[in-house]
Amino acid sequence: MNKALIIGSNGLVGSYLVQELLDSEKFESVIVLVRKSFFNPHPKLKEIIFDFENETAIKSLEPVNHIFCCLGTTIKKAGSKEAFRFVDYELPLRFALWAEKTNANSFSVVTAMGANSNSSIFYNKVKGEIEDELKKMTIPIIQIFQPSLIMGPRLEFRLGEILGKFFMTLINPFMIGPLKKYRGIHAKTIAQGMTFHLDNNRQGVSVFESDKIYGLI
Repeated sequence: MNKALIIGSNGLVGSYLVQELLDSEKFESVIVLVRKSFFNPHPKLKEIIFDFENETAIKSLEPVNHIFCCLGTTIKKAGSKEAFRFVDYELPLRFALWAEKTNANSFSVVTAMGANSNSSIFYNKVKGEIEDELKKMTIPIIQIFQPSLIMGPRLEFRLGEILGKFFMTLINPFMIGPLKKYRGIHAKTIAQGMTFHLDNNRQGVSVFESDKIYGLI
């Protein structure tokens, strides 16, 4: 049986992923790292209050088979480019290096459509940089998911995203063929895709663009 660790577990995708793994018979233990208590008790769930700013805190964690990184923020919410980079680059890289060192079977991460380390857009550039670092690693299975606009109810208010979701809901049915990958995608579908593709056990690095995440459809 497998043990999973989720980083970003109380975010939009992460919260759905927690439930997917708890419902799965393939995982005996689901560990979530949080800044403060968030989840309801569950026999398979282990909630750890974790200091993400402390670089040595990760050494106290027990090795697991599979690591899922659902971390993600915005520059506005983070407060600065440096703070954004810490959440979307430094923390994923730190946990990926730990996964490699502890011989984990897989590392799965949610980045974004348009991720490119050569991009002039800071958001896309940082997403691309973490992808580049992951592709150098020796973890047996590395999954990179690049969703378009993520649909679903967030706890925090993001006006621009709300307007984008409304617009995307209207045009999604008309986005077919080459445009399909630009459709908005629900957070639950991303969570389902992360577990679905892991079951396929593809060795090496796999990159799933938004329209390829729909593993259960």
